[in-house]
Parts: sequence; C-alpha cells; structure tokens
Amino acid sequence: MPKAVDCWCDGQFQPVHRAAISPLDRGFQYGDGIFETLRAEGGRLLFLEDHLQRLAASAEDLRIPWPNIDWGAVAGELLQRNALGARAARVKFILSRGRDPRPGLPRATRPTACVLAKAYQPPTANQYAAGWRVRLCQSVDAPALAHHKSLNYLPYLWARQEALDAGDDEALLLDSAGRLAEAATGALLYRLDGRWWQPASPRQLAGITRRHVIAELARQGMPTQERETRIEDLGQMEALWIMNSMLGIMPVAAVDGAPLPDRQSRLATRLRRCLTTNYPEQPPRNQSITTNDPEQRSRNQNITRNDTNADTNGHE
Repeated sequence: MPKAVDCWCDGQFQPVHRAAISPLDRGFQYGDGIFETLRAEGGRLLFLEDHLQRLAASAEDLRIPWPNIDWGAVAGELLQRNALGARAARVKFILSRGRDPRPGLPRATRPTACVLAKAYQPPTANQYAAGWRVRLCQSVDAPALAHHKSLNYLPYLWARQEALDAGDDEALLLDSAGRLAEAATGALLYRLDGRWWQPASPRQLAGITRRHVIAELARQGMPTQERETRIEDLGQMEALWIMNSMLGIMPVAAVDGAPLPDRQSRLATRLRRCLTTNYPEQPPRNQSITTNDPEQRSRNQNITRNDTNADTNGHE
C-alpha cells in the first residue's frame, strides 16, 4: 500500500486525506486568499525568496495577516517526508484570511496557512520542441486583481478550458482595454522585428520566471522592452513564450491555428537550464518550523523560532 502523502496545515504535518479546512473559511467561501506555486529540484526550492516576497506583498495589500512561519523550512521538511528530495517537485503555499464573518477585507486574527508538495513531471524535450498551440480567449478578460495570485482563479480556469475545448493547449487573455496581458497559466515574452518584448498591461502577474529570463537575456546581449500589445500584433510575432515556475519556458507553436515562424527553441532550452541550475537560493534552512504537534516539536527542537506565540498563528 503506498505511503500517505503528507501536507502541512496550520502548524501540523499530517496526511493530506486527514487535513481539514473549516467550511467557514473565507478562502473556501469566497476565494479570499492567495497562493504561490514553486518548483523544487533535488530538495532545493527555486527562487524561494522571490515567491515569499510576492506572497507577503499580496498579503499586505489584501490585509491578510502574515503568519509567523518559516515557509522554506516547512517545505523542506515536507519534501523529505514525501520522498521528493531527489526529484522535481511542485510546492504550493496557500494563505487564506481564515474565518471572519465581517464584510469587506477584515484583518482576521487567525489566517489559514497550508503547504503542499507533490512530484512533478516536466514536459519532455519533444514536448518542449513541439510547443503549445494557444487560443485568444474572447469570453473573459484578465481580472482586475491579476497582479495578485488569488485563490479566486476561475477566470483563468475558464479561459484555459475554452482553449482545451477547442483542441488547443493554453489561452491568452486580454485586459479590459484590449491589450494582451498574460496566458492563463503564465507570463508572456515575444519576439517582434528581431527584438524581445514584454506586453504592457496592469492586469498581469509580475512573473518571477519571466523576470529571471529577462535578466539572462540581457546578460546575453538581448535586452527586453515593454510595449502595449494588441490583437493585430499576434500575427506579426516571430516567437512567443509562456513562462511559469513549473514549466520554465514553453514556446508557442501556433496562435488561433496560425503557426509562428520561429519558436526560438534552442534559446529557450538554454534558458530553462539556467532557471533550474543557476539560481541564487540556498537549500531550505532547517530552522523554525512552527507546529502544534508535541512529537514534531520535540523532533525539531533545534529548528524552532524563538517565539512563544508561534503555535497560535493558525486555527483548528
């Protein structure tokens, strides 16, 4: 019988099938929460600090209290518990406002925090070389809160399903002004007139992978500029890339059935290799895992934060 997969939920490591969230949790009721998804390779969390900074910035903007958790240490322990230390893995941080009946965005005192980790199988070399067929979504725009990685993810799920139903792999979203914003699952870069461009739109997530790709392109003498991008530009693009923390870079093969002339596949392959090998973070620090489990607390006695209230930052 396979070993149960563990998660971390509000201070406790426990099997996923035993973890429970209150039906009164605002993340469950309203999508009132945020998340980050990051890739781990060989037990290392790629661009951990970047993801935590983005999560913390969204928490502050949305008035969600920041819990006293060492997310990296928790994730590192979870990778070991789930035997994921030697392979690629998907790690997800989730933070909701928790239970609070007040209207608006109340500053709840007990947010809900969870960490998940499971194995990840990246696309094969052939799949990357083939690229994705994408479709422009006509039925939903990029949401006004697109700059936050919100639990209210339905616009992106809708857009991608529309593309899947049409036999494509991914959807492109416009903002309310008709400018190209992002893909349903990632940020965009494209090549036009021999230069690299980033779509300019307020309705897109500040992509961490894209930022590192842009920096590496600049180091290789290929600067990237930002410009407003319209539907008519799609037909003129020489190459288009979709980027996220799991895929790295996925070249686009066709837009609305029209093939792109150049996927820049060799360059994308080199840059993907850089993303998984030449990153600044160190292995997760073995310190300060907050927990409500006495046995776990004892086992991690050398990595507990000097904070007498560490166990009260979540709810039952």
